Amino acid sequence: MRRLAPCAIAIAITIALGTIGIRTAAAGEESDWSDASKGLRARLVTRLSHVSNGTGIIAIYLELNTVYDGGTPLRVTVNGQSVKYAVVDAEGREVPTSGGPFSGPHISLPELVLPHDSSLRFRVGPQGLGIPPDQAALVDLGPSVGWVLPRDGRVYYLQAVLEIPRAKLDRSKKGRRWHGRLVLPRVRIPTEPEPLDPATVGPLIEKLGARMVAKGASDSRDAMHALSLIDDPRVIPWYVKAVKSDVYSLRFNALDRLCRLEGDAALEGLRIGMATQGEALGHCSTPGVAASSAENIRHKAASALARSPHPQSNALLLTMEEDPAMSVRLAVAQAAARMTTAESLALLKRRTQDPDGTVRGEAARLLKLRERGGRALDGR
Repeated sequence: MRRLAPCAIAIAITIALGTIGIRTAAAGEESDWSDASKGLRARLVTRLSHVSNGTGIIAIYLELNTVYDGGTPLRVTVNGQSVKYAVVDAEGREVPTSGGPFSGPHISLPELVLPHDSSLRFRVGPQGLGIPPDQAALVDLGPSVGWVLPRDGRVYYLQAVLEIPRAKLDRSKKGRRWHGRLVLPRVRIPTEPEPLDPATVGPLIEKLGARMVAKGASDSRDAMHALSLIDDPRVIPWYVKAVKSDVYSLRFNALDRLCRLEGDAALEGLRIGMATQGEALGHCSTPGVAASSAENIRHKAASALARSPHPQSNALLLTMEEDPAMSVRLAVAQAAARMTTAESLALLKRRTQDPDGTVRGEAARLLKLRERGGRALDGR
């Protein structure tokens, strides 16, 4: 088992997505309670929160429950050294952790006080691991404590041990400080949304889409997450509306979803993203920030076009060759190296004369590999 990184547990309020009408996102998998020790027991709760970069993001909660007689509250200090997690398969074999970049917050958890006959559930993940593309699930519990689960049809479980050593009694605080060891039973890691009623999915998409793009909607992000769990062509018009908005996060996430959907309408949404300029984005502190944000959106559009199933997506992607942003031109060259057309080969040759040294060097390297192999780099 891997120990949770120090100071990396964060309290979060459980989002009741049922209030915006979708059980898919709110329904969770709850483990059995652990055996009680000194009046405390615990369990894990998991749910499929949303899809990002084609990968299911797992929300993970730790729940504590007092089961003792008496009125004295329990004081429980859960920190980065208190919990060790493991992911196992159906046969109980432990799955190795997955590496990757981490850019999440490091938030300390205060001492928790649980009154008699009470429960406290708080979120412990995800925390900030990089999201790989098109995987079944990302289990993210902090630096070096993450698992990327492939789409292999297998069932995986999360389990944990909570262990808090005895500490010096602080008589200035009321309550009994808990110490001990709890073995938390395993809980299934959900990788697919719950089935939706075909009779209600249409109205549900309309409700979630409207909340996602509504100006000033407090639950826009929750609606966006819930909508990401619905693979239905009726979501496309809402993502097109999102990519037309002046909100950076809406544009970015809409492109992420549109590139996995078929049809001309989805491609048109990607076309809008690839033309994004700074003046189209609101809530930017300076024109420079707006320009940088627009560059990120165009880079996302280039990546989305490279992944899109539409037969015209590659041709549209190559038209971004002269984008003013180096990062976009670099993405176009890298995508061209995976194509087999004469147009893509000609583009790579032109990019060896790019004004930016990074793009020139990468294009030259890719061109050499391509000419040596005589085919696209991914073998298609």
